[in-house]
Amino acid sequence: MAPRWVTPKRVVLAVLSAVLIVVGTFGVRLALALSKAFHTDPFSAVVAAIEGGHGSSVDVAHQNLQRINIMLYGYGGDGHNGAYLTDSLMLVSIMPSANGPPEIAEVSLPRDWYAPIQLGGGHTTVGRVNEAYADGMLGRGPVNASALTAGAAVANPTFEHLLGIHIDHWIGVDFQAFKETVDAVGGVDVNVANAFTDDQYPHGECDQGDCSYIAVHFNSGMQHMNGRTALIYARSRHGNNGEGSDFARSRRQQLVIAALKQKVVSVGGIGSLPDLINALGDNVRTDLQIGDVESLYGLIKDVDVSKIEHISIDNTNFLYDCGYPYSCGAYWLYTNDKSFTSLAHFIDKLFPSSAVKAEKAVVTVEDASGRNRGASGRWTSLLSQLGFTASDGGSVVKQTVTQVIDKSGGADTQTAQWLADYFGVSVTKPPPATASPSGGTAPAQASTNGGVVVVLGTGEEKTFSGNPGVGS
Repeated sequence: MAPRWVTPKRVVLAVLSAVLIVVGTFGVRLALALSKAFHTDPFSAVVAAIEGGHGSSVDVAHQNLQRINIMLYGYGGDGHNGAYLTDSLMLVSIMPSANGPPEIAEVSLPRDWYAPIQLGGGHTTVGRVNEAYADGMLGRGPVNASALTAGAAVANPTFEHLLGIHIDHWIGVDFQAFKETVDAVGGVDVNVANAFTDDQYPHGECDQGDCSYIAVHFNSGMQHMNGRTALIYARSRHGNNGEGSDFARSRRQQLVIAALKQKVVSVGGIGSLPDLINALGDNVRTDLQIGDVESLYGLIKDVDVSKIEHISIDNTNFLYDCGYPYSCGAYWLYTNDKSFTSLAHFIDKLFPSSAVKAEKAVVTVEDASGRNRGASGRWTSLLSQLGFTASDGGSVVKQTVTQVIDKSGGADTQTAQWLADYFGVSVTKPPPATASPSGGTAPAQASTNGGVVVVLGTGEEKTFSGNPGVGS
């Protein structure tokens, strides 16, 4: 039997008081964390949070269905060799939709890409693209850049030039913030595709006297990772079993980011917001405001992670390696098309329309370039990354002009037209059925759903010449 003082009214008041204490404590912690991360006072942070992102730059782009490009720069930070060399580079592109969640593409870029770096004021240099952010932080960029924006003041124009886009926002984050962010949400669950061992993972930092290596190993399957483990998984560069390439490393980074996004938008992740934002704190630099972040959260929280496009720009497509150690003094990647036009065209076309995707057409890619350099395999991979069901048709008879042949009998017209527009040609259709000598009708290719065939001519392949040069 309950004591006399325990009345229904007092129980309700006690519960409400407890809720207010919990919510109030959460709110204060969140306000302090926001003020620290976004370099403002707690009151302004609270006001911005209450506004819910309405009127922010991200909200305006969302309402106008404008594409949003965000560059992510990952670097070691204080205590690491080359503190601001961005060993992790990723473009996150978001295409809002009038109905439903937006489309998202994550484009990983290799650190060893040797290209022009835009220092500002008409001045350029050449080097690995991972040096661009560091050049800004070391004072080699625009003289009017603040300590917060100095890195992006060089890196953003560099990637705008290389990719042919406008970068709307940017985020720079160091390894410490990465580890603490993963730990703040209780770790992440990552489905490791391939088991691998890396015998050359850095044990410490050379500039601190530790140039030794350790061996790290990951089993295949779903793995729960804390911050330290997730960082090792994302950074590993010398794994066996196919995990030592730039493409594999980029893919692992995308997997960790996807897992982190999934955890952050969960109920448990929301409860960890103060700890998560505190983990960023002084270890993150960005031009995003609190309202922008709120708008971004509202925009992407319902996105199905499995439908995000994962794209890697590397030496299997638009870049090629310089032939180290025989043809160049270090491991560098050059751009096949030194004008960057073909790469910019691809980045511009990251989001085929919903009508195209709805057809689920089978696209066969054939190589008629006569160069025997794997063109059909390259474009099969690229189209697959854009969400097409593509297959490699191998080499065929050489021809100059690229063809897009619609063999679907009308089922895949949107896909055929998109591909024709991409390659700058008209759609070709098989001839109609003709009467056979026996009086019957010959099979009509156009009446059967043979999908769409892309025949790559020498004209398309001329931009993949692969001629080394510092000015690439």
